[in-house]
Amino acid sequence: MRSAFKIRHAVVFLAGFTALTAWGSKHEKVEGPAPAVRIVTAPLGYYPLSSFYLMGRTSSVSLDFIDNDHLLFTFRVPGLLKRMQECKSDDEDQVIRAMVLHLPDGAVERSMDWRMHDRARYLWALRNGKFLVRQRDMLLTTDAKLELQPYLQSPTPIRLVKLSPGGQLLLVESDLEKHSEEEHRRLEQEAELNGLSSPREDVQMSILRLADGVTVGHARALNPTDVPLIESGFLEALSGKGDHWMLRYRPFKGEPSNVADLASSCHPNENPVNDKTVFVSLCPNGSSNHIFEAISLDGKTLWSYKWDSHFIWPTMAAADNGQRVAFSTLRVARPLSSIDPFDESELQGQRIEVLDVESGRLDLTEFATPMLSGGQNYTLSPDGNRFAVLRENAIEIYDLPPSPPVLAAASRTAE
Repeated sequence: MRSAFKIRHAVVFLAGFTALTAWGSKHEKVEGPAPAVRIVTAPLGYYPLSSFYLMGRTSSVSLDFIDNDHLLFTFRVPGLLKRMQECKSDDEDQVIRAMVLHLPDGAVERSMDWRMHDRARYLWALRNGKFLVRQRDMLLTTDAKLELQPYLQSPTPIRLVKLSPGGQLLLVESDLEKHSEEEHRRLEQEAELNGLSSPREDVQMSILRLADGVTVGHARALNPTDVPLIESGFLEALSGKGDHWMLRYRPFKGEPSNVADLASSCHPNENPVNDKTVFVSLCPNGSSNHIFEAISLDGKTLWSYKWDSHFIWPTMAAADNGQRVAFSTLRVARPLSSIDPFDESELQGQRIEVLDVESGRLDLTEFATPMLSGGQNYTLSPDGNRFAVLRENAIEIYDLPPSPPVLAAASRTAE
Protein backbone atom coordinates (compact mmCIF):
# COMPACT_ATOMS: atom_id res chain seq x y z
CA MET A 1 0.00 0.00 0.00
CA ARG A 2 1.37 3.41 -0.88
CA SER A 3 1.97 5.87 1.92
CA ALA A 4 2.30 9.64 1.59
CA PHE A 5 4.96 11.55 3.51
CA LYS A 6 5.75 15.19 4.14
CA ILE A 7 9.19 16.57 3.38
CA ARG A 8 10.68 19.86 4.50
CA HIS A 9 11.95 22.32 1.92
CA ALA A 10 15.67 21.65 1.58
CA VAL A 11 18.07 24.38 2.63
CA VAL A 12 21.29 23.33 0.96
CA PHE A 13 24.41 24.68 2.64
CA LEU A 14 27.38 24.01 0.40
CA ALA A 15 30.63 24.15 2.28
CA GLY A 16 33.57 21.86 2.85
CA PHE A 17 33.80 18.76 5.02
CA THR A 18 37.55 18.28 5.01
CA ALA A 19 40.28 19.25 7.45
CA LEU A 20 42.53 22.18 6.58
CA THR A 21 46.20 22.10 5.68
CA ALA A 22 48.68 24.74 4.55
CA TRP A 23 47.78 25.96 1.08
CA GLY A 24 49.59 28.30 -1.24
CA SER A 25 48.23 29.81 -4.43
CA LYS A 26 47.85 26.16 -5.50
CA HIS A 27 47.55 23.19 -3.17
CA GLU A 28 50.77 21.74 -1.83
CA LYS A 29 51.46 18.14 -2.70
CA VAL A 30 51.13 15.92 0.34
CA GLU A 31 53.59 13.06 0.47
CA GLY A 32 51.63 9.86 0.98
CA PRO A 33 51.76 6.20 0.04
CA ALA A 34 52.53 5.25 -3.54
CA PRO A 35 49.61 3.82 -5.52
CA ALA A 36 49.50 0.05 -5.82
CA VAL A 37 48.22 0.37 -9.40
CA ARG A 38 48.54 3.22 -11.90
CA ILE A 39 46.67 3.17 -15.23
CA VAL A 40 47.58 5.97 -17.65
CA THR A 41 44.38 7.41 -19.15
CA ALA A 42 45.59 8.91 -22.47
CA PRO A 43 45.85 5.49 -24.20
CA LEU A 44 42.22 4.91 -23.20
CA GLY A 45 41.18 8.05 -25.11
CA TYR A 46 40.41 10.14 -22.02
CA TYR A 47 41.49 13.77 -21.92
CA PRO A 48 40.25 16.03 -19.10
CA LEU A 49 37.93 18.92 -19.86
CA SER A 50 39.14 22.49 -19.42
CA SER A 51 38.49 24.49 -16.24
CA PHE A 52 35.70 26.29 -18.12
CA TYR A 53 33.34 23.45 -17.16
CA LEU A 54 34.10 23.62 -13.43
CA MET A 55 31.54 26.27 -12.56
CA GLY A 56 28.70 24.46 -14.32
CA ARG A 57 29.26 21.32 -12.22
CA THR A 58 28.47 19.22 -15.28
CA SER A 59 28.92 15.46 -15.43
CA SER A 60 31.32 14.09 -18.03
CA VAL A 61 33.31 11.39 -16.21
CA SER A 62 32.78 8.67 -13.61
CA LEU A 63 34.95 6.11 -11.85
CA ASP A 64 33.46 3.11 -10.00
CA PHE A 65 34.48 -0.34 -8.86
CA ILE A 66 32.41 -3.13 -10.43
CA ASP A 67 34.01 -5.58 -8.02
CA ASN A 68 37.35 -5.61 -6.24
CA ASP A 69 39.19 -6.49 -9.48
CA HIS A 70 37.32 -4.43 -12.11
CA LEU A 71 36.63 -0.75 -12.68
CA LEU A 72 33.93 0.97 -14.70
CA PHE A 73 35.45 4.11 -16.21
CA THR A 74 33.18 6.42 -18.24
CA PHE A 75 34.10 9.69 -19.91
CA ARG A 76 33.00 12.16 -22.56
CA VAL A 77 34.34 11.59 -26.07
CA PRO A 78 34.82 14.94 -27.90
CA GLY A 79 33.70 15.41 -31.46
CA LEU A 80 30.85 16.52 -33.71
CA LEU A 81 27.54 14.72 -33.29
CA LYS A 82 24.90 14.04 -35.90
CA ARG A 83 21.57 15.54 -34.89
CA MET A 84 18.98 12.86 -34.22
CA GLN A 85 15.23 13.11 -34.78
CA GLU A 86 14.49 12.74 -31.06
CA CYS A 87 16.82 15.62 -30.13
CA LYS A 88 15.14 18.61 -28.49
CA SER A 89 16.02 22.25 -29.05
CA ASP A 90 17.63 22.60 -25.59
CA ASP A 91 19.57 19.30 -25.68
CA GLU A 92 23.31 19.34 -24.97
CA ASP A 93 24.24 15.95 -26.37
CA GLN A 94 27.48 14.21 -25.52
CA VAL A 95 28.88 10.75 -26.21
CA ILE A 96 29.97 8.89 -23.08
CA ARG A 97 32.40 6.01 -23.53
CA ALA A 98 32.06 3.26 -20.92
CA MET A 99 35.02 0.94 -20.30
CA VAL A 100 35.47 -2.10 -18.09
CA LEU A 101 39.08 -2.18 -16.88
CA HIS A 102 40.72 -5.26 -15.39
CA LEU A 103 43.00 -4.84 -12.37
CA PRO A 104 45.88 -4.69 -11.91
CA ASP A 105 46.96 -4.57 -15.57
CA GLY A 106 44.34 -1.99 -16.70
CA ALA A 107 43.36 -4.09 -19.72
CA VAL A 108 40.13 -2.97 -21.44
CA GLU A 109 37.77 -5.95 -21.27
CA ARG A 110 34.77 -4.20 -22.81
CA SER A 111 33.90 -0.80 -24.26
CA MET A 112 30.67 0.83 -25.42
CA ASP A 113 29.49 4.33 -26.35
CA TRP A 114 26.32 5.83 -24.87
CA ARG A 115 24.68 8.98 -26.21
CA MET A 116 23.42 11.35 -23.51
CA HIS A 117 21.20 14.36 -24.18
CA ASP A 118 22.41 16.67 -21.39
CA ARG A 119 25.37 17.26 -19.06
CA ALA A 120 23.71 16.29 -15.75
CA ARG A 121 24.69 13.19 -13.77
CA TYR A 122 24.12 10.01 -15.74
CA LEU A 123 25.50 7.11 -13.63
CA TRP A 124 24.92 5.72 -10.11
CA ALA A 125 26.54 2.60 -8.66
CA LEU A 126 24.16 -0.05 -7.32
CA ARG A 127 25.17 -3.17 -5.43
CA ASN A 128 26.68 -6.38 -6.84
CA GLY A 129 28.33 -4.80 -9.88
CA LYS A 130 25.18 -3.18 -11.26
CA PHE A 131 24.63 0.46 -12.24
CA LEU A 132 21.78 2.85 -12.89
CA VAL A 133 22.09 4.95 -16.06
CA ARG A 134 20.01 8.01 -16.97
CA GLN A 135 19.36 9.03 -20.57
CA ARG A 136 17.30 12.23 -20.37
CA ASP A 137 14.06 11.04 -18.67
CA MET A 138 14.68 7.32 -18.88
CA LEU A 139 16.45 5.21 -16.24
CA LEU A 140 18.22 2.04 -17.33
CA THR A 141 20.37 -0.59 -15.64
CA THR A 142 23.67 -2.10 -16.75
CA ASP A 143 26.53 -4.25 -15.48
CA ALA A 144 29.96 -5.39 -16.67
CA LYS A 145 28.46 -6.26 -20.08
CA LEU A 146 27.58 -2.54 -20.56
CA GLU A 147 24.26 -3.41 -22.19
CA LEU A 148 21.49 -0.96 -21.22
CA GLN A 149 18.24 -2.46 -19.94
CA PRO A 150 15.14 -0.22 -19.50
CA TYR A 151 14.06 0.29 -15.90
CA LEU A 152 11.82 3.37 -15.71
CA GLN A 153 10.47 5.92 -18.19
CA SER A 154 9.27 9.23 -16.75
CA PRO A 155 6.62 11.09 -18.80
CA THR A 156 8.05 14.40 -17.55
CA PRO A 157 11.61 15.71 -17.02
CA ILE A 158 13.55 14.01 -14.22
CA ARG A 159 15.01 16.57 -11.80
CA LEU A 160 16.73 14.41 -9.16
CA VAL A 161 17.84 10.81 -8.68
CA LYS A 162 19.15 9.45 -5.39
CA LEU A 163 19.84 6.03 -3.85
CA SER A 164 19.61 4.98 -0.22
CA PRO A 165 22.96 3.98 1.35
CA GLY A 166 22.07 0.28 1.25
CA GLY A 167 21.06 0.49 -2.40
CA GLN A 168 17.54 -0.83 -1.82
CA LEU A 169 15.55 2.38 -2.36
CA LEU A 170 15.49 4.85 -5.25
CA LEU A 171 14.25 8.44 -5.04
CA VAL A 172 13.09 9.89 -8.36
CA GLU A 173 11.84 13.47 -8.62
CA SER A 174 10.17 14.67 -11.81
CA ASP A 175 8.01 17.53 -13.01
CA LEU A 176 4.35 17.44 -12.05
CA GLU A 177 1.95 19.50 -14.17
CA LYS A 178 0.20 22.22 -12.16
CA HIS A 179 -1.40 24.07 -15.08
CA SER A 180 -4.27 23.07 -17.27
CA GLU A 181 -3.34 21.98 -20.79
CA GLU A 182 -4.58 25.30 -22.17
CA GLU A 183 -2.66 27.34 -19.56
CA HIS A 184 0.51 25.39 -20.17
CA ARG A 185 0.31 25.94 -23.94
CA ARG A 186 -0.22 29.68 -23.45
CA LEU A 187 2.68 29.97 -20.98
CA GLU A 188 4.98 28.03 -23.29
CA GLN A 189 4.13 30.37 -26.19
CA GLU A 190 4.79 33.43 -24.03
CA ALA A 191 8.08 31.97 -22.82
CA GLU A 192 9.22 31.23 -26.37
CA LEU A 193 8.34 34.74 -27.57
CA ASN A 194 10.28 36.32 -24.68
CA GLY A 195 13.23 33.94 -24.78
CA LEU A 196 12.38 32.45 -21.38
CA SER A 197 12.40 28.89 -20.08
CA SER A 198 9.31 26.69 -20.03
CA PRO A 199 6.69 27.34 -17.32
CA ARG A 200 7.71 26.04 -13.93
CA GLU A 201 5.96 22.96 -12.59
CA ASP A 202 5.70 21.30 -9.20
CA VAL A 203 7.83 18.25 -8.39
CA GLN A 204 6.54 14.70 -7.96
CA MET A 205 8.70 12.81 -5.44
CA SER A 206 8.54 9.01 -5.58
CA ILE A 207 10.48 6.46 -3.54
CA LEU A 208 10.72 3.05 -5.20
CA ARG A 209 12.06 -0.32 -4.16
CA LEU A 210 14.83 -0.94 -6.65
CA ALA A 211 14.28 -4.70 -6.75
CA ASP A 212 10.71 -4.56 -8.09
CA GLY A 213 9.98 -0.88 -8.83
CA VAL A 214 7.11 -0.73 -6.32
CA THR A 215 6.43 2.78 -4.93
CA VAL A 216 6.72 2.87 -1.13
CA GLY A 217 6.26 6.64 -0.69
CA HIS A 218 5.31 9.72 -2.65
CA ALA A 219 4.83 13.45 -2.15
CA ARG A 220 4.44 16.72 -4.03
CA ALA A 221 6.88 19.61 -3.55
CA LEU A 222 7.61 23.04 -4.99
CA ASN A 223 11.26 22.26 -5.79
CA PRO A 224 13.58 19.27 -6.06
CA THR A 225 14.41 18.22 -2.49
CA ASP A 226 17.28 16.06 -1.26
CA VAL A 227 15.69 13.46 1.05
CA PRO A 228 18.06 11.73 3.57
CA LEU A 229 16.90 8.18 2.79
CA ILE A 230 17.68 5.04 4.74
CA GLU A 231 16.32 1.59 3.96
CA SER A 232 13.08 1.80 5.97
CA GLY A 233 12.38 5.52 6.06
CA PHE A 234 14.06 8.92 6.04
CA LEU A 235 15.55 11.55 8.36
CA GLU A 236 14.50 15.13 8.94
CA ALA A 237 15.70 18.04 11.08
CA LEU A 238 12.88 19.84 12.91
CA SER A 239 13.38 23.41 14.09
CA GLY A 240 13.00 24.20 17.79
CA LYS A 241 13.60 27.32 19.84
CA GLY A 242 16.61 29.45 18.97
CA ASP A 243 19.41 27.37 17.47
CA HIS A 244 17.97 24.05 18.61
CA TRP A 245 16.99 21.30 16.17
CA MET A 246 15.68 17.79 16.58
CA LEU A 247 17.03 15.07 14.26
CA ARG A 248 14.13 12.68 13.73
CA TYR A 249 13.75 9.35 11.98
CA ARG A 250 10.47 8.84 10.12
CA PRO A 251 9.81 5.23 9.06
CA PHE A 252 7.48 4.51 6.16
CA LYS A 253 5.47 2.38 8.58
CA GLY A 254 5.11 3.13 12.28
CA GLU A 255 5.71 6.15 14.47
CA PRO A 256 8.62 8.61 14.14
CA SER A 257 11.38 8.60 16.75
CA ASN A 258 13.83 11.26 17.92
CA VAL A 259 17.51 10.57 17.20
CA ALA A 260 19.47 13.53 18.63
CA ASP A 261 19.27 17.15 19.76
CA LEU A 262 21.34 19.45 17.56
CA ALA A 263 22.58 23.03 18.03
CA SER A 264 23.05 24.96 14.80
CA SER A 265 22.48 28.51 13.52
CA CYS A 266 21.83 27.11 10.00
CA HIS A 267 19.61 24.27 8.87
CA PRO A 268 21.50 21.01 9.51
CA ASN A 269 22.39 18.95 6.44
CA GLU A 270 21.90 15.20 6.96
CA ASN A 271 23.66 12.52 4.88
CA PRO A 272 23.09 8.88 5.87
CA VAL A 273 26.16 6.78 5.08
CA ASN A 274 24.76 3.37 6.07
CA ASP A 275 21.65 2.04 7.81
CA LYS A 276 23.10 2.88 11.25
CA THR A 277 25.01 6.16 10.82
CA VAL A 278 24.22 9.66 9.56
CA PHE A 279 26.68 12.50 8.94
CA VAL A 280 25.33 15.91 9.96
CA SER A 281 26.88 19.31 9.17
CA LEU A 282 26.15 22.11 11.67
CA CYS A 283 26.84 25.84 12.06
CA PRO A 284 27.97 26.67 15.61
CA ASN A 285 26.54 30.01 16.74
CA GLY A 286 28.95 32.93 16.59
CA SER A 287 31.70 31.02 14.74
CA SER A 288 32.87 31.07 11.14
CA ASN A 289 33.76 27.38 11.43
CA HIS A 290 31.34 24.53 10.91
CA ILE A 291 31.04 21.20 12.71
CA PHE A 292 30.67 17.84 11.06
CA GLU A 293 29.37 15.02 13.27
CA ALA A 294 28.91 11.30 12.72
CA ILE A 295 25.83 10.22 14.70
CA SER A 296 24.47 6.70 15.09
CA LEU A 297 20.71 6.29 14.72
CA ASP A 298 20.49 5.45 18.41
CA GLY A 299 21.69 9.00 19.16
CA LYS A 300 25.38 8.42 19.93
CA THR A 301 27.93 10.91 18.57
CA LEU A 302 30.71 8.75 17.13
CA TRP A 303 33.16 11.54 16.23
CA SER A 304 33.31 15.10 14.97
CA TYR A 305 35.60 17.74 13.53
CA LYS A 306 35.58 21.34 12.39
CA TRP A 307 35.94 22.78 8.91
CA ASP A 308 35.84 26.31 7.52
CA SER A 309 34.23 28.21 4.67
CA HIS A 310 37.22 27.92 2.31
CA PHE A 311 35.77 24.55 1.28
CA ILE A 312 32.75 24.15 -1.02
CA TRP A 313 30.74 21.61 -3.02
CA PRO A 314 31.13 18.44 -0.96
CA THR A 315 30.58 15.04 -2.56
CA MET A 316 30.79 11.60 -1.00
CA ALA A 317 31.38 7.97 -1.96
CA ALA A 318 30.91 5.08 0.48
CA ALA A 319 32.00 1.45 0.38
CA ASP A 320 29.16 -1.04 -0.06
CA ASN A 321 29.77 -2.41 3.44
CA GLY A 322 29.36 1.08 4.93
CA GLN A 323 32.64 0.91 6.89
CA ARG A 324 34.56 3.55 4.95
CA VAL A 325 33.59 6.79 3.27
CA ALA A 326 35.49 9.19 0.99
CA PHE A 327 34.75 12.93 1.15
CA SER A 328 35.71 15.41 -1.52
CA THR A 329 35.60 19.19 -1.48
CA LEU A 330 37.10 22.01 -3.52
CA ARG A 331 39.13 24.67 -1.77
CA VAL A 332 38.59 28.34 -2.65
CA ALA A 333 41.21 31.04 -2.11
CA ARG A 334 39.00 33.01 0.29
CA PRO A 335 36.23 32.25 2.79
CA LEU A 336 32.80 32.12 1.17
CA SER A 337 29.23 32.22 2.36
CA SER A 338 26.62 30.15 0.55
CA ILE A 339 25.69 33.15 -1.64
CA ASP A 340 29.10 34.71 -2.37
CA PRO A 341 30.06 34.78 -6.07
CA PHE A 342 33.42 33.44 -7.30
CA ASP A 343 34.96 32.09 -10.50
CA GLU A 344 37.13 29.14 -11.49
CA SER A 345 40.35 31.14 -11.06
CA GLU A 346 39.77 31.07 -7.28
CA LEU A 347 39.54 27.27 -7.06
CA GLN A 348 42.78 25.87 -5.65
CA GLY A 349 42.37 22.10 -5.56
CA GLN A 350 40.19 19.08 -4.90
CA ARG A 351 41.03 17.28 -1.67
CA ILE A 352 39.70 13.80 -0.88
CA GLU A 353 39.85 12.14 2.53
CA VAL A 354 39.08 8.49 3.22
CA LEU A 355 37.66 7.98 6.71
CA ASP A 356 36.65 5.04 8.86
CA VAL A 357 32.95 5.58 9.60
CA GLU A 358 32.91 4.21 13.15
CA SER A 359 36.06 5.83 14.52
CA GLY A 360 36.65 8.84 12.28
CA ARG A 361 40.20 7.66 11.62
CA LEU A 362 41.79 9.31 8.58
CA ASP A 363 43.08 6.48 6.40
CA LEU A 364 44.18 8.39 3.29
CA THR A 365 44.36 11.90 1.86
CA GLU A 366 44.80 12.51 -1.86
CA PHE A 367 44.27 15.33 -4.36
CA ALA A 368 42.41 14.72 -7.61
CA THR A 369 43.94 16.46 -10.63
CA PRO A 370 42.47 18.08 -12.49
CA MET A 371 39.63 19.14 -10.23
CA LEU A 372 36.11 17.89 -10.91
CA SER A 373 33.36 19.96 -9.30
CA GLY A 374 30.65 17.34 -9.83
CA GLY A 375 32.54 14.56 -8.06
CA GLN A 376 32.62 10.96 -9.34
CA ASN A 377 36.38 11.06 -10.09
CA TYR A 378 37.08 8.87 -7.05
CA THR A 379 35.60 5.68 -5.59
CA LEU A 380 35.93 2.97 -2.94
CA SER A 381 35.89 -0.75 -3.63
CA PRO A 382 32.86 -2.73 -2.37
CA ASP A 383 34.85 -4.16 0.56
CA GLY A 384 36.32 -0.73 1.40
CA ASN A 385 39.92 -1.93 1.09
CA ARG A 386 40.82 -0.04 -2.10
CA PHE A 387 40.51 3.60 -3.16
CA ALA A 388 40.73 4.82 -6.76
CA VAL A 389 41.12 8.40 -7.97
CA LEU A 390 41.79 10.24 -11.24
CA ARG A 391 45.11 11.95 -10.62
CA GLU A 392 47.90 13.31 -12.80
CA ASN A 393 46.63 11.79 -16.07
CA ALA A 394 46.10 8.35 -14.58
CA ILE A 395 43.76 6.22 -12.50
CA GLU A 396 45.61 5.61 -9.26
CA ILE A 397 44.53 2.79 -6.94
CA TYR A 398 45.58 2.69 -3.29
CA ASP A 399 45.43 -0.24 -0.90
CA LEU A 400 43.96 0.80 2.45
CA PRO A 401 44.81 -0.59 5.89
CA PRO A 402 42.33 -2.99 7.50
CA SER A 403 39.47 -1.22 9.27
CA PRO A 404 40.20 -0.81 13.00
CA PRO A 405 37.94 -2.13 15.75
CA VAL A 406 35.19 0.23 16.95
CA LEU A 407 36.66 3.00 19.10
CA ALA A 408 35.22 5.49 21.55
CA ALA A 409 33.89 8.84 20.24
CA ALA A 410 36.71 10.85 18.69
CA SER A 411 37.22 14.48 17.75
CA ARG A 412 39.33 16.13 15.06
CA THR A 413 39.77 19.83 14.50
CA ALA A 414 40.75 21.58 11.30
CA GLU A 415 43.69 23.81 12.13
